[in-house]
Amino acid sequence: MNADNLHIDASLVAPVTLPPAGFDSPADHVADLERAVDYVLDDCFFTVGQVIGTRKTLEYDTVVWWRDHYRMKFLRAMEVFGNRWLQDRDNVTGVAFMLAERAVRYADASPSVDLNSAQKAAADVERYCEVHSRRAARAHGQTASDGRVPVIAGYWCILDPAP
Repeated sequence: MNADNLHIDASLVAPVTLPPAGFDSPADHVADLERAVDYVLDDCFFTVGQVIGTRKTLEYDTVVWWRDHYRMKFLRAMEVFGNRWLQDRDNVTGVAFMLAERAVRYADASPSVDLNSAQKAAADVERYCEVHSRRAARAHGQTASDGRVPVIAGYWCILDPAP
């Protein structure tokens, strides 16, 4: 535990290595990725909790939906790009901060963040990530002629769960 930022030291997390391209992932590799995704989600939701604080409560359905929604996206991103958590942690927890703030805003006068508010916040964050990804790609001359963007915007949004 690092007392300066209240996060577990990232050096304590075992890196996940990917098999060569075209190699069928063994079950233990998938389990490693799933454990890494669970760690990332825990860190992100710790950030969400810190941001929301005592302003609102989170309804149970909200937490379950967010976790399921982002677990699929994070797992897909790790399958495609590998475990980039050590490189992307600041960006991803920054986006978790945005997710929490948007959810609080959508919850408005309600004492809790409900599922509808959470889904609206998630849609905002995902649009932001897409726009940011395109902008970053253009700045680096990486936009393909068909408009596809090869740059990952953290793990938050640019990949659909289905391969």
